[in-house]
Amino acid sequence: MRDIIGRGLTRRTVLGGSLAVAAGLVPWRAAAASRTVKVGSIMPSSGVLAFPGQSCVRGIDLGARFAKERFGVELEVVHADTQSKPENGRIAADSLIRQGCTVLIGAWDSGATISALQAAEAAKVPMVVHIATATQVTSQGFTQVFRFYPTSLTVVRKSLVEFKAMLAGIDNPPQSAAVLHLNNTMGQSTAASIDQAWKESNIPVRIIEYIPYDEKARDLSVEVAKAKASGADSLISVTRVNDAIMVTRECVKQGWNPKIIFTPNGNGVQDKAYYEALGKYADGALASTMYYNPKAPDAGAIIKRFETDYPNQWLDANSGCAFEAVQIVADAVVRANSSASADIHAALKKTDMAPVLMNSGKIKFDETGQNINSAITMLQAQKGKPRVIAPRDIAEASIQYPVQPFEAR
Repeated sequence: MRDIIGRGLTRRTVLGGSLAVAAGLVPWRAAAASRTVKVGSIMPSSGVLAFPGQSCVRGIDLGARFAKERFGVELEVVHADTQSKPENGRIAADSLIRQGCTVLIGAWDSGATISALQAAEAAKVPMVVHIATATQVTSQGFTQVFRFYPTSLTVVRKSLVEFKAMLAGIDNPPQSAAVLHLNNTMGQSTAASIDQAWKESNIPVRIIEYIPYDEKARDLSVEVAKAKASGADSLISVTRVNDAIMVTRECVKQGWNPKIIFTPNGNGVQDKAYYEALGKYADGALASTMYYNPKAPDAGAIIKRFETDYPNQWLDANSGCAFEAVQIVADAVVRANSSASADIHAALKKTDMAPVLMNSGKIKFDETGQNINSAITMLQAQKGKPRVIAPRDIAEASIQYPVQPFEAR
């Protein structure tokens, strides 16, 4: 069966852990019982968000293989592609539910997530939200939502704590910033969060201007020129990976060399596509995100399995969060001892589990469906890869400051 929407990924039935043996890896602990649950996965596998969407699909599929071996749960995953259109979230969810999916995971983009939740709510099918930061996801009274990822305000607040600490440790820090941000649901929510949290945290850098841009923009030369003309010596961005690439290319073309390029909630630095497109110009940018803990007990085996199954790809924040969402579902199914939506929903409400892969506190959901514990990891693009620079207990590199001028590379 083809995808529900578009011409992307085919339907996949996950059959288990024999690949671990074939790859010569140590099998994960398996539970004694075996259950089968049909899981609907809603991702933007094509369109402008295809890079992170496809990364999430890889994380979902790897997560299902892991879950069978760790929990003894057989997950039949059915993938649906939103084509990067928010309105397709509900269409995808409706179709997955009609096919018998009793729990959903998705949908990466906040707009598509809210759309999909409307269908989940009507059908009383729980939905685990692996990534989507808009406040509205858990503030509109949905009863079927279980969001692993923190809200944009939480992400930004935690990011600015790390950012302020970083500023205190460098010489000649920046004095001012321009904020360049998407004008979609996520971008507007994050921009508002930056405005609020910047003041709360008393960041010693003055924001000169907020510059929105359309998420379908094919050229950001005007917006970058406006940021440069503001006189700001640093750039704060809220981007998808395609936009992050366009912004950096314009900085190079226009000869603008901000001391810091920092994304407190968005994509770019974590994505393989960013480095492939920009080459030497990628290095130096900073980003805060929910990222995997390289020191987690199973991290080495998970990363090795990912590299075996997807040799030309990276395990990134997108695939990592999708992987973790599958473990949340599997944990709930084991405790529910059922594949019924109502039983899985009841179990999800009682979730109290340590993350398997991601850098985070214990996973618990409050009455709105929001995970109450989370942690933010600071990354910097260094030598063609994202490197963890904070928190210190899992850091693998130190910050490089200021960003090296583009013309000097």
